[in-house]
Amino acid sequence: MITNEETGELAGWLATEGAGIHWSEDPGPSALAGRLAARFGGGDGGGDGFTGRAVVAQEPPELVVPLSVPADEPAVQAAEFRRLADAIRAVLGEATFLGTHGFGAPYGRRTDPRWGRPFLRWRLGGTTLELRAGAAGPELVLQPSASWEDWYQSVGRGVTGTRESSGVELDHPRHEGPTNWEDLELTFAAFLRSLPAVTTALGVPLNLGLYGRIAGSGAPLLFGIVSDTRLYVDFTEYEVGEAARGERAAALGWTPREALSPGHRAPEFDGGSPWWVDAGGPGEVDAGAVASLIVRTARAAGVAAATDVVLGGEAEFRYPFRFAFPSLSIPVG
Repeated sequence: MITNEETGELAGWLATEGAGIHWSEDPGPSALAGRLAARFGGGDGGGDGFTGRAVVAQEPPELVVPLSVPADEPAVQAAEFRRLADAIRAVLGEATFLGTHGFGAPYGRRTDPRWGRPFLRWRLGGTTLELRAGAAGPELVLQPSASWEDWYQSVGRGVTGTRESSGVELDHPRHEGPTNWEDLELTFAAFLRSLPAVTTALGVPLNLGLYGRIAGSGAPLLFGIVSDTRLYVDFTEYEVGEAARGERAAALGWTPREALSPGHRAPEFDGGSPWWVDAGGPGEVDAGAVASLIVRTARAAGVAAATDVVLGGEAEFRYPFRFAFPSLSIPVG
């Protein structure tokens, strides 16, 4: 297994040697792969402990270095990704971009793992070094910065955070959002399924507030979605219809606050809501059930249409990142 020190050394070498690579000229990437093998052993038992030889791909152009092959369990994969991410951060600093890929990628689909698709990207001018979740385990990837950035800004999905101090601007695609309750439920299910695995892997929690437009009540805060090493969803029954209050909230599927164990989540994410669900950690989330709970509660609360569920703008800022959520594609207010 590659150590933290080996990971940092490898990442630093790739960042230095790969920053000026000419991607359109042969043997640019191939020559770099050769120097990598000579320096680190290429996974053949010599040099550092990464798990396989670097692979040069053409579409999209990239140099892929498999780092490790953890057990095929979401919690194990997420923890290994986090270990390597922190080792690279110790050398290169915080990433320029991080988040989770959607199901697509530049020029088509990759063989991504089902447990989650986290990534961190360190932009080095025209070349970017990415730590991503590969099919078997974490991979370090060098590629032209434009390969992902151009694709993402037009059709990308997932969640993306941009480090505010990086000075890099990244436009975010605007996808058509769900227009009915069924589509909204499917959207939430897809978004929540791997969320605690991704936030565990990245080491960056997300805290999203969902508001609902209710006739006569404006748009009160209804739900809080917090994902760190576990996923929690809370419901605030302030200014909602009687069908979503008190015992009726319990009947909808919510757990009273006092029934949850003390310290169930960090105090900075605890807004004191009276109703909660603990949706579980990596690989444990019944995303369909959680999405259904959110949707039926919103309707019982008096939200007239799926398009009246709004993501709070505060979710877009979590120091030191600005976040966007193309996979949700719901109004932000």
